[in-house]
Amino acid sequence: MFNMFFKQQTEFEKALSNSSILNNKPSLSIADLKHLIQGFPQQSQSMCRTPQSIKKTFQTFFQALPEKTSFRVKLKVLATCHVLLEDGIHGQQFSESLLSWNGFRIKQNNISNIGFRDKNQDQEKFVQMYQEMLKRFAYGFDLLRIAKSQQINSSNTTIDCTYYYKAINLLNHIFSYSQFIKYVFETVQELIVGEILLLIWNDVIATYLFIEKIIFQFLVDYQIIQASIFFQLNGLIPEFIRLTSQIQKFYESNQNFLNLKQFKAPAWKIIDQKLLQDLEKQNQTLKLQNAKDRLTKKQSSKASSLSTLYSTPQHQTAKSFLFGNTTFGYIKRLSTLNDPFDDIEEMTQGFKI
Repeated sequence: MFNMFFKQQTEFEKALSNSSILNNKPSLSIADLKHLIQGFPQQSQSMCRTPQSIKKTFQTFFQALPEKTSFRVKLKVLATCHVLLEDGIHGQQFSESLLSWNGFRIKQNNISNIGFRDKNQDQEKFVQMYQEMLKRFAYGFDLLRIAKSQQINSSNTTIDCTYYYKAINLLNHIFSYSQFIKYVFETVQELIVGEILLLIWNDVIATYLFIEKIIFQFLVDYQIIQASIFFQLNGLIPEFIRLTSQIQKFYESNQNFLNLKQFKAPAWKIIDQKLLQDLEKQNQTLKLQNAKDRLTKKQSSKASSLSTLYSTPQHQTAKSFLFGNTTFGYIKRLSTLNDPFDDIEEMTQGFKI
């Protein structure tokens, strides 16, 4: 009966519960994150036991998380997840485990006093927002990996803009919470909130620079690249201008905190009006050229179809049949070695016209 109520903790669960991840202290230790990836090995056993796989370690981690815990611990767990997503070796495997986790249960509190914010409700909303954001980071793991490695550029003969539109959608999602993030940071006195903001900023700026790089390579090469690539990348320009404005606001809203962390403001690149006008001229020129090319191709295709029609055996047979009773038809018959009037059936068909 005793064991039914008190389940014995495994060594992993004990180590996790005693770590900075689940204790109620305000800070999170990087050493504990490293030990987590190693499965919290005991020094006395580390040399003799067979280590469990990293996939099993991540599964065990999520299974060992408490269902109910404090706001601070929830944020420390989520920040741990964010750091592990960034891991260059195990990030992909961790993203798969994270996507199978349902997350912390969010309590839906009712606001009893209209006009007054409920602190607990804001905290729950922040946890929910961060969980959703991490899920998006996990779904877009390949995008963030490519963005941080800057693997794609406009010198490629073909460009798949899918990643760029995914990057735009990701930033749009984050910026939709800008005001709420600012409010929580200013009102919730938790050190971990500031650390989370830095983690989010790390992904935001990497994704933005990923888009910025292709845009400014495009602005250098737009007069010489293929029309199809021009149209794809030119379509990103309005989104990039809008995102530049939003990321500046996102940065400035947390400027005091970033100054304390000795962050320097990025050198924002702005596309001037003259260049935008030149892009529009090039856009119209290429559209006109494409229209002319399509018309020429259509006319050429039509002429080719007519030529093919008059050279097909079916058309030749039909022509012989139609002209069977004309002078031309008789001359053609007389050019053969056989008696032109021996083919009674063809003559009969000819007269039926």
